[in-house]
Amino acid sequence: MLPKDPTQILVRGIRACQQGEWRDGLTLLSWLEHNETYSGELPGMFYSYLGHAVARCEGRKQDGIAMCRHAVEIEPFLPVNYLNLARTHLLARERREALAALRQGLALDPEHRGLLGLHRQLGIRRRRPIAFLARSSWPNRVLGRLRAAHGGQRPKQRRDAPSSAAAPAAASAAPALKT
Repeated sequence: MLPKDPTQILVRGIRACQQGEWRDGLTLLSWLEHNETYSGELPGMFYSYLGHAVARCEGRKQDGIAMCRHAVEIEPFLPVNYLNLARTHLLARERREALAALRQGLALDPEHRGLLGLHRQLGIRRRRPIAFLARSSWPNRVLGRLRAAHGGQRPKQRRDAPSSAAAPAAASAAPALKT
């Protein structure tokens, strides 16, 4: 039995989605969407969760993406809207768009646990050592392995030793100062 207060239905639907009970959340949120009395007053987060639930439970991925995008347009300052947009893009096998949504969300809140977790789960690749060559080319494979072997860091120069270009100039300048 549904409560009469639409705010309670909205909260219960979103909470169900957050707890992984997407079908229950979809039922509650769909009821709100189809009820003409409340449809104009719904926040962006509603469309975000409804969009992902529609894509996840009903397989309507493009409809889900459209709803999540609408949520971002309404409330672009909520990182969870970008999280659900990224998840929905992943369901549609659109990795590049999912990464773009993740980056936008992390730009708003770099500490958002959901965004960071999905970012780690995706295992973002590093840039290719030689950008104009394919990732599978032998120079990129060799340089990538070398970079990985060194922990992805550039070799450090010793601070106490002068660089090789500066050493001859310093040696030639020293005698000129003595005369």
